[in-house]
Amino acid sequence: MMIDRISFVNPLFPEGANRNGQVGKERNVDSIRLSQEALEQSELYQATEIVNSAPDSRVDLVAEIRAQINDPSFLNDAVLDATVEKILAALSS
Repeated sequence: MMIDRISFVNPLFPEGANRNGQVGKERNVDSIRLSQEALEQSELYQATEIVNSAPDSRVDLVAEIRAQINDPSFLNDAVLDATVEKILAALSS
């Protein structure tokens, strides 16, 4: 009885590759394509993550406005008139 020799396996060249290390043309490449809806959902998700990671308020601006309000000279007639004009302009548009 004669046993045939097991074929040689070269670990340096994976199956389907030639001696130059190039993969043969018979190998298919996997790919995916995303729908337009999936791309839009991705953009929406990224924007939501950015908004959720941002702080709720600008602490330095809030502290500055509180200091101005607590200053007795801040609320004078000129400031009140300008504020009223801005509110009326916003309501009329």
